[in-house]
Amino acid sequence: MARLFVAMIVIVIAALAQAAEPYVSTGFLPLPSDIQIGAMSAVAVDGPDRIYVLHRGEPPLLVLDGQHKLISGRGKGEFKTPHGLRIDAKGNVWVTDNARHVVYRMSREGQVTLTLGTLDKGGAGPTNLRSPDDLVFDSKGLIYVADAGNKRIAKFDAEGKYVAEWGKGGKGPGQFSTAHGLAIDSKDRIYVADRGNNRVQVFNTEGQFQAEWKEAGNPFGLLVTPEGLIVADGDAHRLTLLDFEGKLIGAWGNPETLKLPHLMALGLDGTLYVTEVNGKRVQMFKRAK
Repeated sequence: MARLFVAMIVIVIAALAQAAEPYVSTGFLPLPSDIQIGAMSAVAVDGPDRIYVLHRGEPPLLVLDGQHKLISGRGKGEFKTPHGLRIDAKGNVWVTDNARHVVYRMSREGQVTLTLGTLDKGGAGPTNLRSPDDLVFDSKGLIYVADAGNKRIAKFDAEGKYVAEWGKGGKGPGQFSTAHGLAIDSKDRIYVADRGNNRVQVFNTEGQFQAEWKEAGNPFGLLVTPEGLIVADGDAHRLTLLDFEGKLIGAWGNPETLKLPHLMALGLDGTLYVTEVNGKRVQMFKRAK
């Protein structure tokens, strides 16, 4: 009887640990009051001194300094549906425009230096994209684009030359309902938020299927952290932290505290920045002790 009681206590403690919220909110990123903020899509951190925020108001790309003061607003009138935002190893700023079917590479000063896809012309094949949502870079500088409208991952070299692609519509391994968000780890494993199929798929850089994780609901955004993968479920208004084997570490958020979490970024100080489409804000979190 005593052994059974101890076993039950162990199970309860394990369940509570699993259910613990691994991050706690520290408030919201302050944004200029004189800018009409639209649906919040993406955020990126460029070292200690710049935070980029992408939203569907004007101007769509906001640049803040390390003290959260506005440096500049960019891209006014140039975007239809700004979606994904990334900073590469050279400090270039990459933005996807879902409705205009392109990915832009911009200098730190805001000049467009490369365009992937054909502006306002969605299509397939090596030169076109259709509704690109997100992108990541591997350790060699190769580019991977979640080409949502074509239900594929498109691979390019560092200068935008088409290299390869994988994926098609479906529910099997290597197939997608919507290839929405991306993340990549230090081993160049690529994580794809297969939104609509309620799973994260894992691939190597050659597009070979590695794993399927279904523990985090319907994934919208993904972010690699030192301890695992954070998954934003926009339907459930929840964030989930998985280890690198896909096992649950913890989850947090609800419709009252997270209003459709989307794409995310991690600051050098460990601050987690989460964009909220419906909340029209960027919520900040720190790791719980």
